[in-house]
Amino acid sequence: MIIFGTRGVTSRIDNGSFYCPECRSTREYAKKRVRRFFTLYFIPVIPLDTLGEYIECKFCKNTFRENVLDYRPEAAATNFEAEFHKSIRRVMILMMLADGEIGDSEIQSIQQIYSEISGSQISQSDVRKEIAIAYQENLPVTDYLKRVSPYLNDNGKELVLRSAFIVAAADGVLQKEERKLLTEIAQAIQMSPSHFRGVLAEFASNA
Repeated sequence: MIIFGTRGVTSRIDNGSFYCPECRSTREYAKKRVRRFFTLYFIPVIPLDTLGEYIECKFCKNTFRENVLDYRPEAAATNFEAEFHKSIRRVMILMMLADGEIGDSEIQSIQQIYSEISGSQISQSDVRKEIAIAYQENLPVTDYLKRVSPYLNDNGKELVLRSAFIVAAADGVLQKEERKLLTEIAQAIQMSPSHFRGVLAEFASNA
């Protein structure tokens, strides 16, 4: 009786070094290919189609898609910082727009709060440009944050929430409606209720 069939065969086709997201360090990798073979008596005889290729970290043995080789942690950190700074500015602008027009005093407040939270300076002209963009996009603050939330880590989310809290509590009193909006902001950035309550209590004690 002739026994035949097909099975996948894995082979290494390349190797090198890359930044492993699991190890969070530069490691050696093996690029592997899985190909289907026609088998005769369980022995691979004729190569058929390619089933896929992947990257395997030689240290932790985790596997990744090929685009992991393009990942650059320095560039990712830069992109995160830019997005997080932009989110802080936009949140303050959108919250102030919800109460009406943004005048010179509000722009100065945005400059001051942004400097305190981010450690960076922003000019009045840049704030006005961001206001114009916010007008044009016409997004509620929660919709905007749902869009950028994937780019923020836990610390970034806390700082974005802090900027919103400072604007909401600028008059010295956190109104019921303002607290509701802060809750919605926390939900938009996928912050757990317990995490939200904890950071809100911390902000209030330091206010």
